[in-house]
Amino acid sequence: MTTKSRVARDLSETPAAVPPRKWTDYVRGIGPGLLVSMAWMGAGDLVDSSVAGANYGYSLMWALGLALLSRFFFTSAIAKYGLCNAVGDQTIIEGFGAVWKKLPLLVGTLALVSGFILQTYMVAMVGNALFHLFRGFGGATWGPFMWTVFAAAIGWLVLSRPKAYSILEIIARIKVSILVAVFLYAAIKSQPNPRDIVHGLAFSAPPDTGAFATLLVAAAIIGAVGGSAGNLMYPEFIRDKGWKGPEFLKMQRVDLLSGVLAVVVVNLSIWVVGAEVMRPAGIQIATLDDLSIMMTLALGPIGPWLLWLGLMMTAFCSFTSYARGYTKIFFSGINHAFPSRKSTDIPLDRTRAFRAVQLGLMVCVPILFALPVFPDVVAMTVAGSATAGIMAPVIIVGTLIVTNDKRRMLPGYTNKWWENVILVIVGGIGLWAAYGLIVGLF
Repeated sequence: MTTKSRVARDLSETPAAVPPRKWTDYVRGIGPGLLVSMAWMGAGDLVDSSVAGANYGYSLMWALGLALLSRFFFTSAIAKYGLCNAVGDQTIIEGFGAVWKKLPLLVGTLALVSGFILQTYMVAMVGNALFHLFRGFGGATWGPFMWTVFAAAIGWLVLSRPKAYSILEIIARIKVSILVAVFLYAAIKSQPNPRDIVHGLAFSAPPDTGAFATLLVAAAIIGAVGGSAGNLMYPEFIRDKGWKGPEFLKMQRVDLLSGVLAVVVVNLSIWVVGAEVMRPAGIQIATLDDLSIMMTLALGPIGPWLLWLGLMMTAFCSFTSYARGYTKIFFSGINHAFPSRKSTDIPLDRTRAFRAVQLGLMVCVPILFALPVFPDVVAMTVAGSATAGIMAPVIIVGTLIVTNDKRRMLPGYTNKWWENVILVIVGGIGLWAAYGLIVGLF
């Protein structure tokens, strides 16, 4: 890359941050990892954790912890490429071009499709949560849609600000504060036995369940995270933060680990509530209304209100983060495939094309799927599953190839042998899960 092109590129990038030196610098620097972790954690994760607690008690808690740890390692490998490559690539999306020239464009496009499908769920979830928070204001038919439009309007205001990324970080901090406070309080009030929790984290199996069946359940939980397109948002948020170069590698790991630990605390807390409240009563959890019953039993009349507050922040954080993150992934692929189209004099997120995709496609269009006259579209679910099934092998194999390429990585920053062992195991499970997902569609 020429000096002129480097200067031009820097004009459209976030100014580089100062590498951390003291422990206080690391604490203040935490942000992208917390944001992406909160974006990963949607309302469905809260339901899944409560269902697991109600069905299995404390068994299989270790599988959730192992899945999130696996995601930490895989996402860290993705982020390491952006910080420690020797060829000037900003993210691993550009690195995928070394595997196949058209791969960045393919990954970026599929990621946008995947993100759009997620947005149709997220914006409706925010509207539904607000509808319940405000005691059904607007009526049962059009009320949820009205609140969905309101949520999308707030999302538009956030994402159209010049400092949108900084606002998203603040939203993520508010979200994690609310979720930890609500669900940790509910877990403590449920009076769990600490020994049961320790036993649940110690590779225990559910009663009357064989070792093989237990491993299949655990593998299904772990396999869903390694090749997720959501992992590719993290290096995009790192760029927003201004982290550039291997000097930020330790900061990146501390940052992502803090976010993953926050997710662990929230998910295990709601798992405990399910195990202590729903399992003894023999109540099954299938919908968010069942989750509301659980919180009533755990905290009394205020429980459902706190639940909907937590769900509102959960979905809104994911909604706004997905809109920015998946759009940036898409344009990383576009700019690699068509470098002449990249603007070099203004930031990417201020260009008309970026704003059209982020605000038009990812914020406004999903509102239509919340219309009461809009039927449940099975095709959207199938498309989402098919996209995930296609992307997982590409992301897993591509990451392993480029992070082991000594020609592309700075000296000493290719994967260590133990890193490859972890990535191969997680990647293998992810490939198995992707195969099962695709086969299940036919």
